[in-house]
Amino acid sequence: MEPLKRAELLHILSAMGVEIPENSKLSGETLEKRLRSALDASQERDRFPTPYDVAVLPKWPVARAGEIDTSVRPLLEAVRRGNMHEAMKNSMANRLGVGNPPELYIDPFMDLRQTVMSLANALDQGLKWAVIQDPEMQQHAINIRFLHILKLDEKTPAMVLLYRPYSRENAMEGARWFQSQVDANPANLGGLSITIKATLLEQKLLLKLFSLNEKLLPNDFTPEKKASEQQYRATVLLPIGPLGFEAIGKLNNKVGCAICGKNGARRCSQCLTVSYCSAECQRADWPAHKKACRSLKGGRWCTVRFRAAVPGTEDMYYAMINRHSNTSRTEDILAGMTRGDASVPHPNIHGDRLFLVKLQVGLTGPARDNMMVYDRQRSFGQLWISRIDDPRTFLDFVEEMEGPRGIHGLYGGAKMYRWARRTGDWELSICLDRQPETDIKW
Repeated sequence: MEPLKRAELLHILSAMGVEIPENSKLSGETLEKRLRSALDASQERDRFPTPYDVAVLPKWPVARAGEIDTSVRPLLEAVRRGNMHEAMKNSMANRLGVGNPPELYIDPFMDLRQTVMSLANALDQGLKWAVIQDPEMQQHAINIRFLHILKLDEKTPAMVLLYRPYSRENAMEGARWFQSQVDANPANLGGLSITIKATLLEQKLLLKLFSLNEKLLPNDFTPEKKASEQQYRATVLLPIGPLGFEAIGKLNNKVGCAICGKNGARRCSQCLTVSYCSAECQRADWPAHKKACRSLKGGRWCTVRFRAAVPGTEDMYYAMINRHSNTSRTEDILAGMTRGDASVPHPNIHGDRLFLVKLQVGLTGPARDNMMVYDRQRSFGQLWISRIDDPRTFLDFVEEMEGPRGIHGLYGGAKMYRWARRTGDWELSICLDRQPETDIKW
Protein backbone atom coordinates (compact mmCIF):
# COMPACT_ATOMS: atom_id res chain seq x y z
CA MET A 1 0.00 0.00 0.00
CA GLU A 2 1.32 3.43 -0.91
CA PRO A 3 2.33 5.80 1.90
CA LEU A 4 0.19 8.78 2.81
CA LYS A 5 0.31 11.56 0.24
CA ARG A 6 0.73 15.21 1.18
CA ALA A 7 -2.94 16.08 0.62
CA GLU A 8 -3.94 13.06 2.70
CA LEU A 9 -1.66 14.12 5.57
CA LEU A 10 -3.23 17.59 5.57
CA HIS A 11 -6.74 16.09 5.48
CA ILE A 12 -6.07 13.77 8.42
CA LEU A 13 -4.43 16.51 10.48
CA SER A 14 -7.39 18.80 9.81
CA ALA A 15 -9.79 16.05 10.91
CA MET A 16 -7.82 15.79 14.17
CA GLY A 17 -8.06 19.54 14.76
CA VAL A 18 -4.61 20.50 13.43
CA GLU A 19 -4.97 23.16 10.75
CA ILE A 20 -2.17 23.71 8.23
CA PRO A 21 -2.81 25.97 5.20
CA GLU A 22 -3.11 24.17 1.89
CA ASN A 23 -0.44 26.46 0.44
CA SER A 24 2.00 25.55 3.20
CA LYS A 25 5.48 24.55 2.09
CA LEU A 26 6.12 22.51 5.20
CA SER A 27 8.16 19.48 4.21
CA GLY A 28 6.63 16.03 4.08
CA GLU A 29 8.91 15.06 6.94
CA THR A 30 7.54 17.90 9.07
CA LEU A 31 3.95 16.91 8.29
CA GLU A 32 4.73 13.28 9.16
CA LYS A 33 6.22 14.42 12.47
CA ARG A 34 3.13 16.50 13.21
CA LEU A 35 0.92 13.46 12.49
CA ARG A 36 3.04 11.25 14.75
CA SER A 37 2.65 13.74 17.58
CA ALA A 38 -1.10 13.98 17.00
CA LEU A 39 -1.53 10.19 17.01
CA ASP A 40 0.56 9.89 20.17
CA ALA A 41 -1.64 12.49 21.86
CA SER A 42 -4.85 10.78 20.70
CA GLN A 43 -3.67 7.56 22.41
CA GLU A 44 -2.30 9.29 25.55
CA ARG A 45 0.97 7.47 24.96
CA ASP A 46 2.80 9.65 27.47
CA ARG A 47 0.58 8.38 30.27
CA PHE A 48 2.33 4.99 30.52
CA PRO A 49 6.00 3.94 30.49
CA THR A 50 7.23 1.96 27.52
CA PRO A 51 7.99 -0.61 26.26
CA TYR A 52 5.06 -2.76 27.34
CA ASP A 53 6.51 -5.96 28.76
CA VAL A 54 4.02 -8.68 27.89
CA ALA A 55 5.53 -11.01 30.49
CA VAL A 56 5.21 -8.50 33.33
CA LEU A 57 2.11 -6.39 32.72
CA PRO A 58 -1.16 -7.81 34.04
CA LYS A 59 -3.67 -9.16 31.56
CA TRP A 60 -7.04 -7.57 31.05
CA PRO A 61 -9.55 -9.32 33.35
CA VAL A 62 -10.56 -12.63 31.79
CA ALA A 63 -13.01 -15.39 32.60
CA ARG A 64 -10.57 -18.22 31.95
CA ALA A 65 -6.86 -17.97 32.66
CA GLY A 66 -4.61 -18.06 29.63
CA GLU A 67 -7.36 -17.15 27.18
CA ILE A 68 -8.50 -13.93 25.58
CA ASP A 69 -11.98 -13.57 27.04
CA THR A 70 -13.16 -10.04 27.77
CA SER A 71 -16.60 -10.95 29.12
CA VAL A 72 -15.54 -9.99 32.66
CA ARG A 73 -14.86 -6.40 31.62
CA PRO A 74 -16.00 -5.65 28.05
CA LEU A 75 -13.43 -3.93 25.89
CA LEU A 76 -15.95 -1.87 23.94
CA GLU A 77 -16.63 0.37 26.93
CA ALA A 78 -12.96 0.40 27.91
CA VAL A 79 -11.76 1.75 24.53
CA ARG A 80 -14.55 4.31 24.19
CA ARG A 81 -13.12 7.83 24.39
CA GLY A 82 -14.80 11.22 24.03
CA ASN A 83 -14.85 14.83 25.14
CA MET A 84 -17.38 17.31 26.52
CA HIS A 85 -18.33 18.55 23.06
CA GLU A 86 -19.24 15.06 21.86
CA ALA A 87 -21.03 14.31 25.15
CA MET A 88 -23.20 17.42 24.82
CA LYS A 89 -24.07 16.56 21.20
CA ASN A 90 -25.05 13.03 22.22
CA SER A 91 -27.06 14.33 25.17
CA MET A 92 -28.92 16.76 22.95
CA ALA A 93 -29.66 14.02 20.42
CA ASN A 94 -30.99 11.77 23.19
CA ARG A 95 -33.26 14.51 24.52
CA LEU A 96 -34.66 15.02 21.03
CA GLY A 97 -35.11 11.29 20.60
CA VAL A 98 -32.85 11.04 17.57
CA GLY A 99 -29.65 9.11 17.02
CA ASN A 100 -26.29 10.79 16.57
CA PRO A 101 -24.13 8.27 14.70
CA PRO A 102 -21.03 9.69 13.00
CA GLU A 103 -21.20 9.81 9.22
CA LEU A 104 -18.74 7.29 7.82
CA TYR A 105 -16.08 7.71 5.12
CA ILE A 106 -15.82 11.50 5.49
CA ASP A 107 -13.65 12.04 8.56
CA PRO A 108 -10.75 9.54 8.50
CA PHE A 109 -9.90 10.11 12.17
CA MET A 110 -13.47 9.48 13.31
CA ASP A 111 -13.54 6.41 11.06
CA LEU A 112 -10.37 5.17 12.78
CA ARG A 113 -11.94 5.61 16.21
CA GLN A 114 -15.00 3.66 15.06
CA THR A 115 -12.78 0.86 13.75
CA VAL A 116 -11.00 0.56 17.10
CA MET A 117 -14.37 0.18 18.81
CA SER A 118 -15.46 -2.39 16.23
CA LEU A 119 -12.32 -4.45 16.90
CA ALA A 120 -12.96 -4.25 20.64
CA ASN A 121 -16.54 -5.39 20.07
CA ALA A 122 -15.29 -8.35 18.03
CA LEU A 123 -13.10 -9.39 20.95
CA ASP A 124 -16.09 -9.07 23.27
CA GLN A 125 -17.97 -11.47 20.98
CA GLY A 126 -15.18 -14.03 21.38
CA LEU A 127 -13.40 -13.49 18.06
CA LYS A 128 -9.64 -13.13 18.21
CA TRP A 129 -9.13 -12.00 14.63
CA ALA A 130 -10.63 -9.63 12.07
CA VAL A 131 -10.25 -8.33 8.53
CA ILE A 132 -10.37 -4.67 7.60
CA GLN A 133 -11.25 -4.16 3.95
CA ASP A 134 -12.21 -1.38 1.52
CA PRO A 135 -15.99 -0.78 1.16
CA GLU A 136 -16.01 -2.39 -2.31
CA MET A 137 -14.06 -5.38 -0.91
CA GLN A 138 -11.85 -5.48 -4.01
CA GLN A 139 -8.71 -3.43 -3.46
CA HIS A 140 -6.98 -3.56 -0.08
CA ALA A 141 -7.31 -5.35 3.24
CA ILE A 142 -5.53 -5.70 6.57
CA ASN A 143 -5.62 -9.02 8.42
CA ILE A 144 -5.39 -8.89 12.22
CA ARG A 145 -5.00 -11.54 14.90
CA PHE A 146 -4.94 -10.65 18.59
CA LEU A 147 -2.30 -12.18 20.86
CA HIS A 148 -2.72 -10.54 24.28
CA ILE A 149 -4.88 -7.94 25.97
CA LEU A 150 -2.76 -6.13 28.55
CA LYS A 151 -4.02 -3.92 31.36
CA LEU A 152 -2.18 -0.59 31.55
CA ASP A 153 -4.61 0.74 34.13
CA GLU A 154 -8.27 0.27 35.07
CA LYS A 155 -9.43 2.18 31.99
CA THR A 156 -6.79 1.33 29.42
CA PRO A 157 -6.37 -1.99 27.62
CA ALA A 158 -3.41 -2.49 25.28
CA MET A 159 -4.26 -4.97 22.52
CA VAL A 160 -1.15 -6.77 21.25
CA LEU A 161 -1.73 -8.12 17.75
CA LEU A 162 -0.25 -9.36 14.50
CA TYR A 163 -1.12 -7.61 11.26
CA ARG A 164 -0.37 -7.65 7.55
CA PRO A 165 -1.77 -5.57 4.67
CA TYR A 166 -2.94 -7.26 1.47
CA SER A 167 -3.72 -6.01 -2.03
CA ARG A 168 -5.16 -7.57 -5.19
CA GLU A 169 -1.72 -9.02 -6.00
CA ASN A 170 -1.65 -11.29 -2.94
CA ALA A 171 -5.36 -11.43 -2.17
CA MET A 172 -5.53 -15.25 -2.42
CA GLU A 173 -2.88 -15.57 0.28
CA GLY A 174 -4.95 -13.33 2.53
CA ALA A 175 -8.09 -15.31 1.73
CA ARG A 176 -6.41 -18.57 2.75
CA TRP A 177 -5.42 -17.00 6.08
CA PHE A 178 -9.05 -15.90 6.50
CA GLN A 179 -10.33 -19.43 5.97
CA SER A 180 -7.76 -20.87 8.37
CA GLN A 181 -9.02 -18.52 11.08
CA VAL A 182 -12.63 -19.53 10.46
CA ASP A 183 -11.61 -23.19 10.68
CA ALA A 184 -9.83 -22.52 13.99
CA ASN A 185 -12.81 -20.78 15.60
CA PRO A 186 -14.10 -22.30 18.83
CA ALA A 187 -17.11 -24.58 18.35
CA ASN A 188 -19.49 -22.01 19.85
CA LEU A 189 -18.50 -19.48 17.15
CA GLY A 190 -18.62 -21.83 14.20
CA GLY A 191 -18.10 -19.95 10.93
CA LEU A 192 -18.43 -16.50 12.54
CA SER A 193 -16.15 -13.82 11.12
CA ILE A 194 -15.94 -10.03 11.11
CA THR A 195 -15.01 -7.76 8.22
CA ILE A 196 -14.76 -4.07 9.03
CA LYS A 197 -15.09 -1.74 6.07
CA ALA A 198 -12.54 1.06 5.84
CA THR A 199 -11.56 3.42 3.05
CA LEU A 200 -8.08 3.29 1.59
CA LEU A 201 -7.23 6.50 3.47
CA GLU A 202 -8.34 5.04 6.79
CA GLN A 203 -6.36 1.87 6.11
CA LYS A 204 -3.27 3.97 5.41
CA LEU A 205 -3.84 5.82 8.68
CA LEU A 206 -4.29 2.57 10.58
CA LEU A 207 -1.09 1.16 9.09
CA LYS A 208 0.74 4.35 10.09
CA LEU A 209 -0.57 3.89 13.63
CA PHE A 210 0.44 0.22 13.69
CA SER A 211 3.94 1.09 12.45
CA LEU A 212 4.40 3.76 15.13
CA ASN A 213 3.14 1.48 17.88
CA GLU A 214 5.50 -1.36 17.04
CA LYS A 215 8.01 0.55 19.17
CA LEU A 216 5.79 0.04 22.22
CA LEU A 217 6.84 -3.60 22.38
CA PRO A 218 10.27 -4.71 23.68
CA ASN A 219 12.94 -5.35 21.05
CA ASP A 220 13.20 -8.96 22.15
CA PHE A 221 9.45 -9.63 21.94
CA THR A 222 8.96 -12.73 19.79
CA PRO A 223 5.31 -13.50 19.10
CA GLU A 224 4.15 -16.97 18.30
CA LYS A 225 3.24 -17.00 14.60
CA LYS A 226 1.46 -19.59 12.55
CA ALA A 227 2.98 -20.89 9.33
CA SER A 228 0.91 -18.44 7.26
CA GLU A 229 1.93 -15.47 9.45
CA GLN A 230 5.68 -15.29 8.96
CA GLN A 231 5.38 -11.88 7.26
CA TYR A 232 3.00 -10.53 9.87
CA ARG A 233 4.27 -7.82 12.23
CA ALA A 234 3.53 -7.33 15.91
CA THR A 235 2.16 -4.06 17.24
CA VAL A 236 -0.15 -2.58 19.87
CA LEU A 237 -3.58 -1.01 19.54
CA LEU A 238 -4.62 1.49 22.22
CA PRO A 239 -7.88 3.36 22.81
CA ILE A 240 -8.06 6.46 20.58
CA GLY A 241 -9.91 9.65 21.38
CA PRO A 242 -10.18 13.28 20.29
CA LEU A 243 -7.23 15.52 21.02
CA GLY A 244 -7.26 17.42 24.29
CA PHE A 245 -7.02 21.16 24.75
CA GLU A 246 -3.26 21.22 25.37
CA ALA A 247 -2.48 18.96 22.40
CA ILE A 248 -4.56 21.05 19.99
CA GLY A 249 -2.94 24.23 21.26
CA LYS A 250 0.55 22.82 20.91
CA LEU A 251 0.02 21.30 17.48
CA ASN A 252 -1.62 24.45 16.12
CA ASN A 253 1.03 26.75 17.55
CA LYS A 254 2.69 28.32 14.53
CA VAL A 255 6.41 28.65 15.06
CA GLY A 256 8.75 29.89 12.39
CA CYS A 257 7.69 30.80 8.87
CA ALA A 258 3.93 30.51 8.29
CA ILE A 259 4.57 28.85 4.93
CA CYS A 260 7.61 26.59 5.25
CA GLY A 261 8.24 26.39 9.00
CA LYS A 262 11.81 27.67 8.82
CA ASN A 263 13.07 30.27 11.25
CA GLY A 264 11.17 33.46 10.45
CA ALA A 265 13.20 36.60 10.95
CA ARG A 266 10.69 38.92 9.25
CA ARG A 267 7.17 39.62 10.40
CA CYS A 268 4.12 41.12 8.73
CA SER A 269 4.62 44.83 9.39
CA GLN A 270 0.90 45.61 9.43
CA CYS A 271 -0.35 43.17 12.07
CA LEU A 272 2.77 41.47 13.49
CA THR A 273 0.81 38.21 13.93
CA VAL A 274 2.76 35.98 11.53
CA SER A 275 6.42 35.41 10.72
CA TYR A 276 8.15 34.58 7.44
CA CYS A 277 11.61 33.46 6.44
CA SER A 278 11.64 35.42 3.19
CA ALA A 279 9.74 37.87 1.01
CA GLU A 280 8.85 34.97 -1.27
CA CYS A 281 6.99 33.12 1.49
CA GLN A 282 5.33 36.35 2.62
CA ARG A 283 4.01 36.98 -0.89
CA ALA A 284 2.82 33.37 -1.15
CA ASP A 285 0.84 33.71 2.09
CA TRP A 286 -0.69 37.11 1.36
CA PRO A 287 -3.88 35.85 -0.41
CA ALA A 288 -4.71 33.77 2.67
CA HIS A 289 -3.42 36.23 5.26
CA LYS A 290 -4.69 39.59 3.98
CA LYS A 291 -8.23 39.25 5.37
CA ALA A 292 -6.97 38.56 8.89
CA CYS A 293 -4.29 41.22 8.56
CA ARG A 294 -6.66 43.96 7.45
CA SER A 295 -9.13 43.05 10.18
CA LEU A 296 -6.66 44.37 12.80
CA LYS A 297 -6.00 47.67 11.07
CA GLY A 298 -7.31 50.60 13.10
CA GLY A 299 -8.40 48.38 15.99
CA ARG A 300 -8.75 49.61 19.56
CA TRP A 301 -6.03 48.15 21.76
CA CYS A 302 -6.74 48.09 25.50
CA THR A 303 -4.17 47.38 28.20
CA VAL A 304 -5.69 45.36 31.03
CA ARG A 305 -4.35 44.00 34.29
CA PHE A 306 -4.93 40.32 34.93
CA ARG A 307 -4.98 38.31 38.15
CA ALA A 308 -4.10 34.72 39.04
CA ALA A 309 -7.43 34.30 40.86
CA VAL A 310 -10.79 36.01 41.29
CA PRO A 311 -10.54 38.61 44.10
CA GLY A 312 -11.40 36.94 47.41
CA THR A 313 -10.63 33.40 46.17
CA GLU A 314 -6.83 33.53 46.21
CA ASP A 315 -6.58 30.54 48.57
CA MET A 316 -9.09 28.40 46.69
CA TYR A 317 -8.42 25.70 44.11
CA TYR A 318 -10.05 25.58 40.71
CA ALA A 319 -10.23 23.34 37.65
CA MET A 320 -10.89 24.18 34.02
CA ILE A 321 -13.46 22.27 31.97
CA ASN A 322 -13.99 23.01 28.29
CA ARG A 323 -15.32 21.35 25.15
CA HIS A 324 -12.10 19.34 24.79
CA SER A 325 -12.11 17.95 28.36
CA ASN A 326 -11.78 14.17 28.34
CA THR A 327 -15.01 12.62 29.63
CA SER A 328 -13.23 9.27 29.99
CA ARG A 329 -10.72 10.73 32.45
CA THR A 330 -12.72 12.84 34.86
CA GLU A 331 -10.07 12.15 37.50
CA ASP A 332 -7.66 14.25 35.44
CA ILE A 333 -9.88 17.28 35.96
CA LEU A 334 -9.57 16.93 39.73
CA ALA A 335 -5.84 16.21 39.49
CA GLY A 336 -5.43 19.36 37.42
CA MET A 337 -6.89 21.65 40.07
CA THR A 338 -4.57 24.55 40.82
CA ARG A 339 -4.40 27.39 43.29
CA GLY A 340 -4.10 30.97 42.11
CA ASP A 341 -0.62 32.24 43.02
CA ALA A 342 -0.21 35.98 42.65
CA SER A 343 3.41 35.96 43.78
CA VAL A 344 4.97 34.40 40.66
CA PRO A 345 4.20 35.71 37.15
CA HIS A 346 3.31 33.13 34.55
CA PRO A 347 5.94 32.50 31.85
CA ASN A 348 5.64 34.43 28.60
CA ILE A 349 6.07 31.86 25.84
CA HIS A 350 4.90 34.31 23.15
CA GLY A 351 7.56 36.99 23.56
CA ASP A 352 6.42 40.12 21.73
CA ARG A 353 4.32 38.17 19.22
CA LEU A 354 0.54 38.49 19.00
CA PHE A 355 -1.47 35.45 20.04
CA LEU A 356 -5.11 34.53 20.36
CA VAL A 357 -6.88 34.58 23.72
CA LYS A 358 -10.34 33.47 24.72
CA LEU A 359 -12.30 35.69 27.11
CA GLN A 360 -15.41 34.53 28.97
CA VAL A 361 -17.78 36.22 31.41
CA GLY A 362 -20.93 35.06 33.19
CA LEU A 363 -24.18 36.98 32.87
CA THR A 364 -25.41 36.88 36.47
CA GLY A 365 -24.11 37.08 40.02
CA PRO A 366 -20.41 37.33 40.97
CA ALA A 367 -19.43 35.78 37.61
CA ARG A 368 -20.53 39.05 36.02
CA ASP A 369 -17.67 40.92 37.72
CA ASN A 370 -14.77 38.75 36.59
CA MET A 371 -13.65 37.68 33.14
CA MET A 372 -11.66 34.52 32.49
CA VAL A 373 -8.88 34.72 29.90
CA TYR A 374 -6.51 32.04 28.56
CA ASP A 375 -4.50 31.29 25.45
CA ARG A 376 -4.75 28.29 23.16
CA GLN A 377 -1.65 26.65 24.65
CA ARG A 378 -2.82 27.28 28.22
CA SER A 379 0.67 28.66 28.83
CA PHE A 380 -0.63 30.62 31.78
CA GLY A 381 -3.51 28.37 32.79
CA GLN A 382 -6.53 30.61 33.26
CA LEU A 383 -6.29 34.18 34.42
CA TRP A 384 -8.84 36.78 35.40
CA ILE A 385 -9.65 40.34 34.44
CA SER A 386 -11.60 41.95 37.28
CA ARG A 387 -14.12 44.78 37.16
CA ILE A 388 -12.62 46.40 40.26
CA ASP A 389 -9.29 47.07 38.49
CA ASP A 390 -10.76 49.13 35.64
CA PRO A 391 -14.58 49.33 35.66
CA ARG A 392 -14.89 51.34 32.42
CA THR A 393 -12.69 49.06 30.30
CA PHE A 394 -14.26 45.96 31.85
CA LEU A 395 -17.72 47.18 30.82
CA ASP A 396 -16.44 47.84 27.28
CA PHE A 397 -15.27 44.23 27.08
CA VAL A 398 -18.63 42.91 28.31
CA GLU A 399 -20.53 45.06 25.81
CA GLU A 400 -18.29 43.78 23.03
CA MET A 401 -18.98 40.16 24.04
CA GLU A 402 -22.72 40.74 24.12
CA GLY A 403 -22.65 42.50 20.77
CA PRO A 404 -22.65 41.03 17.26
CA ARG A 405 -18.91 40.21 17.40
CA GLY A 406 -19.28 38.15 20.59
CA ILE A 407 -20.37 34.55 21.04
CA HIS A 408 -23.26 33.74 23.34
CA GLY A 409 -22.85 30.52 25.30
CA LEU A 410 -25.22 27.58 25.17
CA TYR A 411 -25.69 27.62 28.95
CA GLY A 412 -25.53 31.34 29.58
CA GLY A 413 -22.58 33.69 29.59
CA ALA A 414 -20.70 35.24 26.71
CA LYS A 415 -17.25 34.86 25.21
CA MET A 416 -15.04 36.12 22.43
CA TYR A 417 -11.69 35.46 20.81
CA ARG A 418 -9.28 38.34 20.37
CA TRP A 419 -5.67 39.04 19.46
CA ALA A 420 -3.45 39.93 22.42
CA ARG A 421 0.12 40.73 23.30
CA ARG A 422 1.86 40.32 26.64
CA THR A 423 3.02 43.76 27.80
CA GLY A 424 4.04 42.99 31.37
CA ASP A 425 4.16 40.32 34.06
CA TRP A 426 0.51 41.01 34.88
CA GLU A 427 -0.63 42.92 31.80
CA LEU A 428 -2.11 42.13 28.40
CA SER A 429 -2.83 44.42 25.48
CA ILE A 430 -5.97 43.15 23.71
CA CYS A 431 -7.47 44.28 20.41
CA LEU A 432 -11.02 44.83 21.63
CA ASP A 433 -13.09 45.63 18.57
CA ARG A 434 -11.61 43.40 15.87
CA GLN A 435 -12.86 39.84 15.56
CA PRO A 436 -10.10 37.46 14.37
CA GLU A 437 -10.61 36.62 10.70
CA THR A 438 -9.16 33.16 10.97
CA ASP A 439 -10.32 29.61 11.62
CA ILE A 440 -9.96 29.22 15.38
CA LYS A 441 -9.12 25.73 16.63
CA TRP A 442 -9.87 25.83 20.34
